[in-house]
Parts: sequence; structure tokens; C-alpha cells
Amino acid sequence: MKRRINFPILAMGLVLTCCLLSYPAHAQQNVLKGCADPAIIQGSDEAYYVFATGRGLPFYKSTDLIRWERIGRIFETTVPDWARKEVPGTRGIWAPDITFYEGKYWLYYSVSTFGSQRSCIGLATNLTLNPDDPRYKWIDQGKVIESAPGKTNFNAIDPAAFTDQKGIRWLTWGSFWDGIKMTRLDPMTGKPFPDDKKIYSLACRPRHHAIEAAFVIFREGFYYLFVSFDNCCDGVDSTYKVMVGRSRAPTGPYMDIQGNPMENEGGSLVLASYDNWRGPGHNSILHTPKGDYIAHHTYDAREENGARNLQIRPLLWDQEGWPLVGEPVETLGKPKSSITKADLVGKWEHMLNFQSISMIELLSDGTIKDKTGARWIVQDGILELHWPDATAPGGVWIDHCTIAPDGQTYIGRNQTSMVIRGNRLS
Repeated sequence: MKRRINFPILAMGLVLTCCLLSYPAHAQQNVLKGCADPAIIQGSDEAYYVFATGRGLPFYKSTDLIRWERIGRIFETTVPDWARKEVPGTRGIWAPDITFYEGKYWLYYSVSTFGSQRSCIGLATNLTLNPDDPRYKWIDQGKVIESAPGKTNFNAIDPAAFTDQKGIRWLTWGSFWDGIKMTRLDPMTGKPFPDDKKIYSLACRPRHHAIEAAFVIFREGFYYLFVSFDNCCDGVDSTYKVMVGRSRAPTGPYMDIQGNPMENEGGSLVLASYDNWRGPGHNSILHTPKGDYIAHHTYDAREENGARNLQIRPLLWDQEGWPLVGEPVETLGKPKSSITKADLVGKWEHMLNFQSISMIELLSDGTIKDKTGARWIVQDGILELHWPDATAPGGVWIDHCTIAPDGQTYIGRNQTSMVIRGNRLS
């Protein structure tokens, strides 16, 4: 079946990086460094807000996803007093999540120490994100969920809340240990019901991978569970990657494209390291009237001793309803009114799952240079690459890819569900 992916038409943004502490409040920067574990939302004032790991939990504001100002931080102290007592040795707040529900902003956050299972998830609420609004005031609601060695099989960090199609509120969390968990929330308190503390397991830790940073969204009949596999914090050696599965029910089971359950090592690739971008992961998702975007952090190998930087990309959906991501929005050139065959003739870097790289040349007669029997077709912004192979269905492997609006890249999946990425060389 042909996979069609729609790019958002919003032509704005850039590789966003945000420094957690070194900029004064209300100083605007076009380049913001050091933004780990980003949570992004559009406020009721139409501005965009990003919350990130850091002391006191820093956050930033933008009206265009390009120019950002540091608003300040949620807490005056490095960590709330209750959390400092619960988790000795903690020196900052990790992995926030922000949602809007019933007229209020709900900000979940994590408190832990590196490699420890003694962790807590807290909650702060506000009626507005705009500091100039007289109603602006963060109220800390205290502890929501905790974990401890010998008492739980999970680690209580990386929270993310969502509302299902029946209006039920849920919270996901989990890192390493026994994987990703979820529980129902009391919509009045934002905490688990005292008489219903059932915990659902959504995805177990694969044998050869770490797993964390769950984020759930609903789209066209499915709940999508995004997670990050592997190591987040090893600089340019980081192996973080974004994976996904989906389910008809919020509680699962979540299956990948191949039908493998995420409770049994399943997960389909969305984004991994390539070029100078290393360890992309810990994503949140922004819905806009003009399309969806995925915010995540990544290292830039061009930066010596660089920190994790925020990056925003178009979040794309193919005809079979599986997500892919476009190039960082800063790299997108001026959109073309339409993509023609002549626009694609030339040499391309062609990737499989962001790793296996080959060079191909698309010729004007619709063939691929030095590839016997291979051909290509472009129609309505979709590029099809046909690769003859006696072992393939119908004797040919077909890559279905959507071309970026500027005609410089393409993204898609092949018939074995591997991610296909192309980058123009000439």
C-alpha cells in the first residue's frame, strides 16, 4: 500500500537550544543551548512555552518558535523542600510534562539522583503560563508517585499526562528497571485515586536496550506510545533514539509496525542519530492548526563539550497511520509551489534506518544510475523508488517517500518498514 505523508506547511523554527541557568530572565536568544527533556505547549495566549530539566525547573517563551526568552523558573529553590527531604542528594528537577485540562495547567516533574530508583514525581499547577497575567501563580501540589528499591519494580521519573477519548486522565512514567507504567488520575487532584491505584504496564525494558521518556497521543483511532531507547546522556556517544507503538486502547497492548508487542521488546523506529545529530530523544509533541511537531533534545557533534539542545521537526503521518519526522525545521529552505521530476534529478545520499548509507543518482529518464532495472517515479509530492529483487513481494521493493517542501530531502518507509531518508547532494 502506498504511504503518503503530509508535511506541516508552517515554515518557521530552527534548531532550538536553551541554556538552563546562564541567561538572565527575559533575555531573548535565537540560539538557546542546554535544553534537556523538553516539554512544549501552546498557551492560551497563543505563545509557545518550553519547560526543561534544570534547577528550579526553567521555562521559556516564544511567539514564533524562533526567538525565545527565558521567563524564569517554576520554583525559587533548586528543588521543592518536600522533594529534598524525600530524595536526599538531589540537585535539580528532571523531565517535566505540561498539559492543559479543565481550565488549568498541570506541570508534572521528576526528582531523583542519577542511576537511583529512589525517585518522586511531583505536580505544580497554574491558571496561566503568562507571567504578566494577574492570575499567574504556581502552586506546588506535592508528591504524586514515588519509587524505591525493594518496594517498586519501576522508577518514578519521566511523567507525561494525557486525556483519553472518554475524558479519562492518565499518567505515564518509567525509566530503566521494569519499563513504562501508567495509572489513572483523579481529575480533581491530578493524583491517583486513593481507592484505585492500579498500575498498567505499557512497555517492558528490552533485553539489550534501556527504555524511558514515554509520551502518549491519540490520532485517528489509535493511541501512540512514543518512548526513547538506550542511553541519553553520553554526549556525542549517546545512543538515544525515538521508538513508537500503537493501540486501540489507552492501556494497551501497544504493538509496533511488525505486530510485536512493546511489552515484549517491540517498538518501531522514528528517529535515531545521523550526520552531526547524536542521541535524539525524550520527545514531546506540539499540535498546531497547520500541522504537528515533535520536540526532542539532541547533541550536536560540531560542538565541543556541547550540552543537549532542543530541536523541533515536523511530525509526519503516512497513509497507514505511522509517524515519521522531517528534517529540523531550521534546515528547510523556501518551499516550492510543486515538486517536479526535474527538481529531483541528481545525486542523493540514501539512508536506511539512519545508518546504512548509499549514494544514488536519479536520472532524467526515470532510472537510477548503475542500478539494473531500478527506477523512480514522482507524483503529488511522493517519490517512489523501485528496486528489483526476486525475493521481494511482486519482485520489487518499493520505497514510498514524501519529499520535503523545499525539494532537498525525502522521508518514508520501505515495504519492510525501515525508515528511508534521502538528502540531496547535487
